[in-house]
Amino acid sequence: MRKTKGLLVILLLFSFTTVYSQNQIEYRSLQGRIFPEHPDDVVLIDSVVFTHKGMIMYCDSAIYNQKENYFDAYNNIKMFQGDSISLFGDVLHYDGNTKIGDLRGKQVIMQDNDVTMLTDYIVLDRNVNTVSYYSQATIFNTQDTLKSKEGVYFIDDESFQFYHNVRLFGQEGRLNSDSLFYNTKTNQCEFFGDLARLIIYQDTTHTDTTLVITKQGSYNTKTEEIYSYARPLIYTQNKLITADTLYYDKKNKNGYAYNNIYVEDTIEKMFLNANSLLLNTIDTTSIAIITDSLLLREVDKKDTLYFHSDTIKVLMDTSFQVKDLFAFEHCKFYRNDMQGACEYAHYNKADSTLLMLTKPVLWAEESQLTADTIILLIDDKKAKQIFMHPNTFILQNSDTNTQEFFNQISGKNLVGYFQNNKIHYAEIDGNTRSIYYLWDENKKQRTKSLTGVNIGLSKEMHLYFDKGELKKMSAIKDAEFYMDRLQNIPEQDRQLKGFLNLHSDKPKQARDIYIKRFFSE
Repeated sequence: MRKTKGLLVILLLFSFTTVYSQNQIEYRSLQGRIFPEHPDDVVLIDSVVFTHKGMIMYCDSAIYNQKENYFDAYNNIKMFQGDSISLFGDVLHYDGNTKIGDLRGKQVIMQDNDVTMLTDYIVLDRNVNTVSYYSQATIFNTQDTLKSKEGVYFIDDESFQFYHNVRLFGQEGRLNSDSLFYNTKTNQCEFFGDLARLIIYQDTTHTDTTLVITKQGSYNTKTEEIYSYARPLIYTQNKLITADTLYYDKKNKNGYAYNNIYVEDTIEKMFLNANSLLLNTIDTTSIAIITDSLLLREVDKKDTLYFHSDTIKVLMDTSFQVKDLFAFEHCKFYRNDMQGACEYAHYNKADSTLLMLTKPVLWAEESQLTADTIILLIDDKKAKQIFMHPNTFILQNSDTNTQEFFNQISGKNLVGYFQNNKIHYAEIDGNTRSIYYLWDENKKQRTKSLTGVNIGLSKEMHLYFDKGELKKMSAIKDAEFYMDRLQNIPEQDRQLKGFLNLHSDKPKQARDIYIKRFFSE
């Protein structure tokens, strides 16, 4: 009997190894012992080494259960799998049958190439090659630092799945999300679940930033590309941008947005709606092409400008401050006190000038103004001065009841001045001609009768308006005028050359800007 007991407590020899089956854990140590009360447990002490199907583990001491094929290891645990994955901790339970290990410690460390994870408890599942943690962990590589309460590391893909209060800190931005997938090889983040908040730094001081809020999307911390198909909200430099789908490459300052686009500039009080936006940066100039159901609104103190065209091209500097705006085809705008249309428009912000070309027309209160070229000088969102040339033509309906008798002035060049967005004075020169209908008004009976027509020409005319209506004309140089009854004036002499009544094209309300002009066809 003594012999038997002595055999049960014999010290194991150096490099003692036992293999019971193909799945059995192999082990060795400098010392080992089996106690009678636990005959299935081998107590290993000093330079303990376990190996199992490509995994090797070192520790100070361990207890190995030969029957159940598991071990508990203690102190200075170093666990290696393959060429890259390394685990470090204080206490490890590993099951050779399930190939699952639980590693605990004051600071549990996982390393895989340049990826390091710090936590206090992880689970290694070698069947699917994952490392999971269930308490706060910090993960970092050469590019980024991430923190979350729970997560899974996929060893084969070198990628993470993070859950609950995920925070990413990169050199170019930071991200908060409920859930996040992160590939350490490509630095690609995929966020989903509750709203994610991404802050992209625009400068080294981090004072100029872009905030992105979305439910689903991706962000690459290395290439600085962001993509979302879940209607993201982007806030940058007092601007709000949203769309159903949006992509932006910060490094190259290129991107696109599609469907239900909305842009808001709180400083300029401008609002844009469209369905397609393309952004491209060449050298120091950023170009945005905006199309499809385009609507631009500019809010004034008492009025709002509504503008529509088929396409808008915006030239900006690298900080996305607008320099020039070009509009193409079927351009139309509406304000309560002024409306306009043309086929091509150019707005220069530095000069605050609006150039209108190709069949341009302005309706200013009672006046219709046409010319080959119209230039508006704008100050504080209001028209201050107008230049028209050549083939300048001013048309006013002198009898709103019949739409038959129109005051007309034509010439080569016109310079006009506005007050409160209403034309009040103009000078027109170059073979200036006029037709003006004279009425006798009975204010008590609210009736008026046509008394005659004034027809004349001169080298130059000065025009005076009241609330947009022509009230007085002064002929300058070589004036020739005559007045006669309407029936004495031939039909062909009742309209000046270039006469166009574009009343049907005039937008009567904001939504009319979408109606294409008959004149443009």
